[in-house]
Amino acid sequence: MTLGIDPAADIFPPVRSFGWVWLLALLAMVVAPLGMLFIPGAFEGEDAVGAWITIGVLLPLDLYVLVVLLSLPKMRYELGIDALVLRCGPLFTYRIPYAEVTDVRRTTLTPTLWSSMRMPGLALGGVVYADVGNVRMCAKRMARDILLISAGGKRYGITPADEERFMRALTPKLPAQPVTSTPVAQG
Repeated sequence: MTLGIDPAADIFPPVRSFGWVWLLALLAMVVAPLGMLFIPGAFEGEDAVGAWITIGVLLPLDLYVLVVLLSLPKMRYELGIDALVLRCGPLFTYRIPYAEVTDVRRTTLTPTLWSSMRMPGLALGGVVYADVGNVRMCAKRMARDILLISAGGKRYGITPADEERFMRALTPKLPAQPVTSTPVAQG
């Protein structure tokens, strides 16, 4: 039985971060209003409609945030035979064929007010940045020291824990001249 993982892949974890704390706080803020539904009489009379609307809106949001929170420990970057795969649980998986990679560089991105899932210590999914536009993030940093990969007309942002080892493993798999990486500083 195969789990969809290339056994020959090099697997790299992301940097450590406390981004999960923000998600936990968000989850608590979204779950708290559901507690009011346990007040006697919440499902009686005119209040019943409001209670069901609250459940209908907040329950899916709670489940989404909970799935993202539980997915964070599984975040990783896999260097397979023909593609780099970025994974963060069942919701975020990006496959980047090496043949499509045109640029890899370390950069600090400029955040905008618009975001899908970006907070200190965490950026997931499509995130808009002022300087580069939409970036598919699978990173445990919001904007600083992001490894930005351009491929197939799209951009991807990652934060491998051992960036230098990641780049040493990635570079030989790429086409002849795509990497214009900024040197990786120690520290």
